[in-house]
Amino acid sequence: MPMAPPSDGSLLLDETFAGTQVDDPGFVPLDTACLTGASAEPPPGVSTVGPCDGPDQTTGPVPPAGVTPGYLQLTDSGTYRTGGLLYNRPLLGIGGLQVTFDQYQYGTNPDGAGADGIGFFLVDGATDLTSAGATGGSLGYAQRNLEPGVDGGYVGIGLDAYGNFANDFENRGNGCPEDQRSPITVDAQVPNTVTVRGPGQDIEGYCFLASTIEPDASAPAGYTSTLPGSLREQGTDPVPARRTVQITVSPDVRPTVEVDIDFQDGAGFRTVLTQELPEDAPPTYKFGFSASTGGFFDTHLIGNVTAMSVQELDELNVVKTVTSGTTDPYDVGDTVEYEFLVTNTGTRTLTDVAVNDPSVTDISCPETELGPAGTPTSSMVCTGSHVITEDDVLTGTFTNTATAEGLNAAGDEVVSNESSASVPVVQRVRDLVIDKSASVAEVGPGGEVTYTVSVSNEGDAVVDPAGFSDDLSGVLDDAELVGEPVADVGSVSVVGSVLEWSGALAPGETATITYTVRVDDPDEGDRVLRNAVNSETEGARCADGEDLPCETEVTVRVPGPHPPCCECPCDCCCHKPPHHGDKPPHHGHKPPHHGHKPPHHGDRPPHDCGKPEHAHGA
Repeated sequence: MPMAPPSDGSLLLDETFAGTQVDDPGFVPLDTACLTGASAEPPPGVSTVGPCDGPDQTTGPVPPAGVTPGYLQLTDSGTYRTGGLLYNRPLLGIGGLQVTFDQYQYGTNPDGAGADGIGFFLVDGATDLTSAGATGGSLGYAQRNLEPGVDGGYVGIGLDAYGNFANDFENRGNGCPEDQRSPITVDAQVPNTVTVRGPGQDIEGYCFLASTIEPDASAPAGYTSTLPGSLREQGTDPVPARRTVQITVSPDVRPTVEVDIDFQDGAGFRTVLTQELPEDAPPTYKFGFSASTGGFFDTHLIGNVTAMSVQELDELNVVKTVTSGTTDPYDVGDTVEYEFLVTNTGTRTLTDVAVNDPSVTDISCPETELGPAGTPTSSMVCTGSHVITEDDVLTGTFTNTATAEGLNAAGDEVVSNESSASVPVVQRVRDLVIDKSASVAEVGPGGEVTYTVSVSNEGDAVVDPAGFSDDLSGVLDDAELVGEPVADVGSVSVVGSVLEWSGALAPGETATITYTVRVDDPDEGDRVLRNAVNSETEGARCADGEDLPCETEVTVRVPGPHPPCCECPCDCCCHKPPHHGDKPPHHGHKPPHHGHKPPHHGDRPPHDCGKPEHAHGA
């Protein structure tokens, strides 16, 4: 069963090509493309698709010029014609995309051998889509020999009456892996086929993914088409040649493309091809049509183009994309360029529309009003930029997020989805090493302790601001600050019982902060000076390898009272009476002692602690 029609998709684009002009300036004609209903050149401010009045636009059979309802004519029935139409405004890719259109291919070639067919393609919405790919069998999408394919190609669908888009002749599929090569590599056609080719750029890629072909040994190419109807009509009237084509790209990250065709035979839409694509979908799309003739010819017409999301979208949508044009990592000081696709998918006009992105301060939008969904004014592209900072390179990717907002007719605020974009950056590391030390491990009352905190940037990123706090509450219960703290880099202050430091440190730079405290005398605290340095700076750690906080302790040594004299030998605890005045200097030498002191027999009697020993001299 086909995925379409979607039950809850949102309208993105609606253009019939039936009138006298195309209002949406996003439609860009190529070569012989023209509007059959137009009778004059278009006015300024609309698409430049003009009337079909040139000599390469009037070879019949073609619709009558200047008559409405008309068609978008890609080629007339002349030989070697090329025509295309590009939509060079991005469409939302979020929620998937479904494009539906009527195609008409008809003519009077002998034996009904019409050529070439119609190509439909999607490209990355960041591409400036100004030209199609190679013509002929490449149908404006793929490469052809050395002629490049379409810029930014994502997927190409060949509605191929003549049958060359299915083969890898003429260098189509150059550089593709074996599992993405056509089984037909020679100049052999499989008429009346639908073929899907994948992403490509210049002359590389555009690989064969799937086709409505099956082996048939009796056919010239060895294959035949499995389509249940014909893509073209033999004759001069476009009406019987109408085929309604519906191309659906699923909303998956790696989407599936489905092609459904109503051959106007009463059977309705029939799924003719389904294929998963080999690369992730871009966030936005642009699209185009292309047709050509050669020695064989047909008239190729398009009508009633609509684009819808597969899933229902918010009333206001924003898609943010990077448009800097490089995949190399960004470094500090580099500029990232952004586009913001803002789309109104509601039925009412929105006013005061603006984009908000905290990291992008120079956002510029061409309008502040968006028309209802599907109209030429329902979307706009805003631009802005961001210069990569030191804070942006701490991981390998910089990501920022945008939203849009506006007012509906009732004055109610309408807020969009969030949309993020990421770029690779040259990663830098923050490594802030904190070392805390005290001048002594032990101090007495009235003594001083000097603390030193060194903060070293051992990473390769500037740290601005770096900072730490030192909780002094466990110090100031025993001591007081002496003077003010000093920092050789940055600024330091004490508020209450907390010391704060902050400053900027380049890679390899160190800040040293010192302060001194004096212990109370007497000390009535807990006799321990405890403090801890902590930091909220990313990448901060302690020098000893421990996690934060970095702690120090200094013990306050307080002498205890002397024990009673009689509890210990006098020579260790008893004291002589205080001496008043200086002892006179001694002149000469004490006479030598002759002989030996008689030995002491027995125990020495207890010392009378009440009388100082040697009270009367030696």
